[in-house]
Amino acid sequence: MRNRNYLWLFLFLGAALIAWKLYQNKQQLAAETRFGEVTAAYVPVEVALPKMETLANHLEADGIFLAAKEMFVISETAGRVVEVYKNKGEWVNEGDLIAKVDDEVLRIELEATQANLAKLRKDQERLTNLIEGEAAPKNKIEDVELGILAAEAKEKGLKKQIANTSIKAPMTGTLGLRFIERGSVIGPGIQVAQITNLEKLLLMVKVTEREVLYLKKGQAVQVIADVYPETVIPGKVTNIGLRADNAFTYDVEIEITNPKKSPLRAGMHAQAKFTFNAHRQGLTLPRKAIAGSLQDAKVYVVQDSVAELRSVTLGGTYGEKVEITSGLKEGEQVVVTGQLNLSDGARVRVVSTN
Repeated sequence: MRNRNYLWLFLFLGAALIAWKLYQNKQQLAAETRFGEVTAAYVPVEVALPKMETLANHLEADGIFLAAKEMFVISETAGRVVEVYKNKGEWVNEGDLIAKVDDEVLRIELEATQANLAKLRKDQERLTNLIEGEAAPKNKIEDVELGILAAEAKEKGLKKQIANTSIKAPMTGTLGLRFIERGSVIGPGIQVAQITNLEKLLLMVKVTEREVLYLKKGQAVQVIADVYPETVIPGKVTNIGLRADNAFTYDVEIEITNPKKSPLRAGMHAQAKFTFNAHRQGLTLPRKAIAGSLQDAKVYVVQDSVAELRSVTLGGTYGEKVEITSGLKEGEQVVVTGQLNLSDGARVRVVSTN
């Protein structure tokens, strides 16, 4: 009986010890949670104040080079290719023969037409002599003259068709692509080859509705290709888009002469630097303050120690700064460091103001 009492006492003390330990762990966990809440209650951030500045009288825009002259060679005849004279990568001059299409049937038809034309002209000559001698009525010669006109027209058409069997380069450049081989059968409208001339290149860039107002056709531009960052290439504006795209930007076309010492190719990236004569005032902000992309720009604005995520509209980019056209006021606190730890409505503590 006494042993049983000891056993119950031992079990009771063990249960009490376990309950006390669990309670102590719970209290410690709660304390750690409260400590974490306190330490995470305020996110430290650095802010900058938007301010009005005289914007630099230049604009930078990125773009891609395109060939100024590029053309497909289109077949104007039907038949089998009997010979190919130019290969991919070869330089061709305007009028050079690229390929030859079989023209035997056309030449046979041309010979028959020319023979018929010669006969009609002799008939015309005989009838003229007879009419002059009043041996034949004048209306007889009208049918012969009409036949001559029809034969001459047919002869001219056949010569044109035969000429089309000699496929020639419509421009000077490099034969970048060739779609036919000897023995190929082609028809009218079929692409035979593609010629690209890289002596001049077009840099296509996009600018905003504000920036496009400062651009003029013929304006001088400095172009710097990504592959030659130390080389400045002179260019000029040759075309400005008349209508904005879906992103409300305008296409600007800049022509350059391809440098021989640092040759460029279509598809390469470059930066265009425009210089304007006018200065203007604008609200600016460090570029690093923008959360997300420049196309869907947002910033965190600090108000009463709370971060508010706000959409803004951007103007031009000026080095490390961007112009804010709407969404902010001068003097508001905008987060420039610490955005990765923020969400809309998060509590913040400003540790530095730039």
